[in-house]
Amino acid sequence: MSGAGEILVGSGRPHRLLDRRPALFETGPLDPASALGALFAPRAAGVDPTSDERRLAAATVRRLGELSPALLLLPSRERSRAAILGAWIDALFATALEGDRPEKRIDRLHRSAFLLARALAGESVESPFAERFAAESARREFGRRALDILIAEARSAVRRPLEAIAAEASSGWDERSRQVAGAMTEALLGQEPTAATVDAAQALLRLVRLASPAAGGVAQLSPEERAVRITVARVEAETIHPLLLRGARAIGEVPLTFRRALAALMTLGLQLLGAIESHPERALERAPRLGRFSRAWTLYRIRRDKLV
Repeated sequence: MSGAGEILVGSGRPHRLLDRRPALFETGPLDPASALGALFAPRAAGVDPTSDERRLAAATVRRLGELSPALLLLPSRERSRAAILGAWIDALFATALEGDRPEKRIDRLHRSAFLLARALAGESVESPFAERFAAESARREFGRRALDILIAEARSAVRRPLEAIAAEASSGWDERSRQVAGAMTEALLGQEPTAATVDAAQALLRLVRLASPAAGGVAQLSPEERAVRITVARVEAETIHPLLLRGARAIGEVPLTFRRALAALMTLGLQLLGAIESHPERALERAPRLGRFSRAWTLYRIRRDKLV
């Protein structure tokens, strides 16, 4: 893999590209108004470090939406790992939607990757987030291959024009979503995931996207466009359903510390998918919601289930 992905390292060993330091990476700090700039910014004087932890967790909760209560079933250390990884992934893909020129967004991806590579190689950097990311990777590696794939997909998303969801099938969405889901899972677990685990991750990735109001497109749609979007939502839901069912096998395959959270994700995911399948037209205008009681009961029941 070429480009930004090449500058990442998965261990404390120096990487050959760190010695070159292209001029691209010496042009000053990242724009603090950007998603990556805010994430990698130096800590301001007087800021409580615990506020950083809350900010990282908020990004993951926002991305998961109605599925986010499942995070409560992770042990605190794994919840922190998920927050670190989730905040980074959120910032990567938020870059694709920022309003400046694509070249500037690509530049931010490259320079943030270089900063992260330095931290992973053991260098001192003025970024609390990069240092926290490196410390977590030292505890259990995120994996260079997984990080490379995620950066490459974010870079591709910058270069790829925002396309209608109806065109996703022809643009390789099935293959891309599986590759990204596999990379996210490998980084989170710190090991190569099983096929069922990738099924589960791909289903959840696609479901979160489908459940977002942005997935339905702009608010002003002609009747013809609206009909097409509803049809596409139904087709996507039909694709997600068997992935969720196959992915349920992963509950017995992931490490014990992740099993309750995955069981909650799969259960809540099926409930959310059911809401979309019942009224796909509503997903065009607002994100579907699960009842508070239903979510609370799901968590209560899974907490009490015996791990196998």
